[in-house]
Amino acid sequence: MGAKELSAIKPQLDANNVRLVGVGVEELGVEEFVQGKFWAGELYIDEKKQSYSALGFRRLGYFATAGALLSKALRAGMKKASDQGITGNIKGDGFQNGGTIIVDKDGKVLFEYKQVEPSDHVDPNEILKALGIKSESTEEASPKKEECNEDVCTRS
Repeated sequence: MGAKELSAIKPQLDANNVRLVGVGVEELGVEEFVQGKFWAGELYIDEKKQSYSALGFRRLGYFATAGALLSKALRAGMKKASDQGITGNIKGDGFQNGGTIIVDKDGKVLFEYKQVEPSDHVDPNEILKALGIKSESTEEASPKKEECNEDVCTRS
């Protein structure tokens, strides 16, 4: 679900010369992930999880994972995904949390988000905000100012 939501802003990222790069933890499920078009950016696999470790992404234990699977947030996320026709499975490494990091061309970290629970994911608008890119959904949602002059009204 989170990958699909981030992929939705790829046209805006492309327009601003920003690469969208995902790093997965294993080959299992990658083909299904790619065929389902859940991710629009570049995709890499880090089976040794070196990048996850270096970035300080949390690895859950059995009890934390069991608790997360019973959480209200996970059930709500699964319903939202299901309502959008997004399906999945529970195969593979469900213990590794991830996150989102934005790094500029000089290596400076502009934004960092780390999952606490498996159901957590970053809001795409936060990504756009960190990059200084105006969100199309924000523009659409903002009220338009209407000005009327005699018989003619304009919205700006």
